[in-house]
Amino acid sequence: MPGFVDAHVHFPQVRIVGSATGPLLDWLERSVFPEEARFAEEAYAREVAGELVARMLAAGTTAAAIFSSSHPGATDVLFAELARAGMRAAVGLTLMDQACPEALRLPVDRAMAASAALCERWHGHDGGRLSFAVTPRFAISCSRGMLEAAARLASDRGLLVQTHVAENVREGEETLTAHPWGTDYLDVYDRVGLVGGRTLLAHAIHLSPSEWDRVAARGARIAHCPDSNFFLGSGRMRAHAALERGVPVGLGTDVAAGRTFSVRRVMGSAWDNALCIGQRLEPSVLFHLATLGGAAALGIDGVCGSLEAGKDADLAVIDLPASVGDAAGALAELCFATDQTRVRASCVRGRCVHGKLAWDPSR
Repeated sequence: MPGFVDAHVHFPQVRIVGSATGPLLDWLERSVFPEEARFAEEAYAREVAGELVARMLAAGTTAAAIFSSSHPGATDVLFAELARAGMRAAVGLTLMDQACPEALRLPVDRAMAASAALCERWHGHDGGRLSFAVTPRFAISCSRGMLEAAARLASDRGLLVQTHVAENVREGEETLTAHPWGTDYLDVYDRVGLVGGRTLLAHAIHLSPSEWDRVAARGARIAHCPDSNFFLGSGRMRAHAALERGVPVGLGTDVAAGRTFSVRRVMGSAWDNALCIGQRLEPSVLFHLATLGGAAALGIDGVCGSLEAGKDADLAVIDLPASVGDAAGALAELCFATDQTRVRASCVRGRCVHGKLAWDPSR
């Protein structure tokens, strides 16, 4: 099958999976920010980058949208590890210049200079398999000047924008306190030019119907992260609000609020999330969101996400029981039987980079 696409994952949170220290803003302060400060040390970043790539490939993930830390050196290290493995990824230096620890604060001028340098070095690397993404953490941690500079950089260079929106009720309230010129959370990003056809918004739990209409009108995309939303108690995203408006949706593990690197497990969480709000996502839809839908959310569906002539042979090879006799049974196993079936191998461009195969997928 095509390799999985993880539409939202955090590189500097790999080692704090399961850190249950409260809802979003408390968890950031108590668990995330202290760990992310360690990425000033490039040797530490290099260790964790190897762990991240290995765990994604072990889960059958061959493409991802990744938040780095606010350290340019750590971001460069991550790009290098992804290049070594041959994975496809959009990676961003996380932008923060306010409401964060001093060890993580990156002033606007330094942030833009570092982003430009990383973009020059890595954007389009290896035939386009690696790309640089403009990555404001979220509106609370970015001044208006940072948001405006990020929008200019993305526009000037045609880059993906990835950020968080409407994940937590208190977060939404503090966003409008920090940016009182915005009429709602989405408007803060929209007014500075950050919402468009190359924008990937994670979570989107508490968007109003009018905000959903604007997401669709601007051509933005959504990363649905149900496991993370369960863990932090953030709420339930209504996937149908996006899908019924034609908004591209991918699934994100959102490690480390997400407790798994497996997009398959996130498919199960997305099923549970939908049932909790009286909706239903069929296994065929979940499979689409985990593969071609995720690729569309990242803007890379022309080169990966499905098994078609002319696309890269980015594959996950998964053992299914002999009792599975049709497509419905295969989808059920893939979505819900993650303890019974395993990823035997992951391949990028037909080259086996995790596990072992008795045959050569490149032939």
